[in-house]
Amino acid sequence: MVETSIVIRSFNEAEHIGDVLEAVSGQEYQDFEIILVDSGSTDGTLEIAKEYVDKIEFVAPQDFTFGYSCNVGCQAAEGDYVSFLSAHAIPTDSEWLGTMLDHFKDEDVAMVYSNQVGIDETKFAERRLFNQLFPDESKRQTPPDYFANNASSVIRRDLWEEHKYNEYLTGHEDIEWAKHFIESGYVVIYESDSCIYHIHDETWDQVFSRFEREASADVEIGIKQPSDRWAEYAKLPYDISRDILSAIATGEADRSTVSEIIKFRYCQHIGTASGLMSDSDLEANRYEYFYAGANQKVIIDSNGNASLESSPLPEVKPSEVLIRIDYAGVQADDRSVDGHDPEQYPIVPGESYVGTVVKRGANASSVNVGDVVIGKTEFPCGLCSACSEGKFEDCQDPVKLGVDTDEGPYSRFMTAPADHVYPLDSHIDPKLGVLASRMRSQISGIEKALAVSPENPTCYIIGNTHDAELCVELVKNREVQSQQLTLNEYIQGVSDSNMSSPDIVVNAIESAGALESILASTEQGTVITQIGEVDEFSSSDLAGKTLIHTAHTKMNDLNEVTEELAKLGTSEVEITEYPLSQYDSAWADSTDNSKVQIISISS
Repeated sequence: MVETSIVIRSFNEAEHIGDVLEAVSGQEYQDFEIILVDSGSTDGTLEIAKEYVDKIEFVAPQDFTFGYSCNVGCQAAEGDYVSFLSAHAIPTDSEWLGTMLDHFKDEDVAMVYSNQVGIDETKFAERRLFNQLFPDESKRQTPPDYFANNASSVIRRDLWEEHKYNEYLTGHEDIEWAKHFIESGYVVIYESDSCIYHIHDETWDQVFSRFEREASADVEIGIKQPSDRWAEYAKLPYDISRDILSAIATGEADRSTVSEIIKFRYCQHIGTASGLMSDSDLEANRYEYFYAGANQKVIIDSNGNASLESSPLPEVKPSEVLIRIDYAGVQADDRSVDGHDPEQYPIVPGESYVGTVVKRGANASSVNVGDVVIGKTEFPCGLCSACSEGKFEDCQDPVKLGVDTDEGPYSRFMTAPADHVYPLDSHIDPKLGVLASRMRSQISGIEKALAVSPENPTCYIIGNTHDAELCVELVKNREVQSQQLTLNEYIQGVSDSNMSSPDIVVNAIESAGALESILASTEQGTVITQIGEVDEFSSSDLAGKTLIHTAHTKMNDLNEVTEELAKLGTSEVEITEYPLSQYDSAWADSTDNSKVQIISISS
């Protein structure tokens, strides 16, 4: 096992990553592994890095925060010490790492961070800021000086296990970590003899944003307050004048440099003032106060055996929300073990859920804590080439809740991407939300059938099931008259020629032979929509007819479903409830298609 793990965080750093890794490889101290934490590079960074690094960890772009990427790196690390290095920070000599590690002979040392200097292309005012933040003399930090910097640093991994990086901060996660341990009696050291070239190649908007988000984080950490913005306004003319005088003294005070000085100091101080005034509610650990206790979930092993197990509350990634599941829809095939790879077991079943948001990740802004939501159970991975190009519908490795994740709808708590959950209006009965998944496919199938049918079509809906009743409501909401029949009534009516020839037939029966009977009895030119799974049928019976299979249809979101749910009343749907502990009974009764079975989890 190595003594030190070097964690390099990257995003499109092809210009510098090779030089960084060459400098790391040339260190006198060599007892280390290199871990690259990449958040979606597409410029060749990975291709350059792979010949140097030992591990590559991926962070989906929507999950990126500075603290989260640090934690991903630390989790993958095997060393006793974790060294952080920016992918655009090049060690200046071969003693960079060893010099910092020497300090850990003192067990009171929690963190060491290094000197930083610019390069020839670094902005004049930023070079002076580097000199201010990273002086020539080393020092031990003492309150209220909690400054630290993870562009180049080393920490003790065992202390990280005690206190992980704050994933909600918009910056300065390193300062928050250092502050925690300084206040706990540990030592943080600035080592001036260890040094990096820190290369910032930013637009002015990026410079402004950097100072703004770091100042916002400083307020959250508690090392600054909104009233400090007045000092930033006062520093602006002072720093500009000092920079210009320094440029004159060094012979660099041309028009371009003076303009750059003014722009940089403006972005620094006005950006900082703006960040100090921001009002962000991080809701950190809110759910732990109100929803403490172990999670519970139903799991199914590869042999189809089901059990109810306890587990820790799931961790929330930056783009996710933690949901307390209120209701899970029950379907007859929930306990099926078909269609999954052996290594995916055990799985947590469920295709639909209704829940309450109890915590938001740092980047989750589309819903609020307290919202009652429904959501998808399958969504894009965010990492494949299709997703990186924004073609999410072509995702090569979609994520399935409960299969690719540790929790699913049959859990008391689970996490889901915030962009794939949808608030229910307060006037909608939450129990109806479990119908969202099946309604999504029904809406798509019915609308496709209407699009290829004549105006005012004749429509028959086949089945004495709750799916059939839902289809009746969906067709009625589109101002189309329909007639609900049993399978025998439909076949008899067609054969006796005592009913109108249909334009649309919606089959809401999944029993073997139902679709084949409908196809054989129905005239050419008819559009047949199959709700749910389709059984085998003779292709000759399909001649001259259109078959729409809703299991193969997709809708981009659930907003239209929530509109339909708002039109639906609980009196129109017969619902049977079961507690989570009685999941077996719910599955046994799920063959009764005239009712909707739900598991009431939060009760």
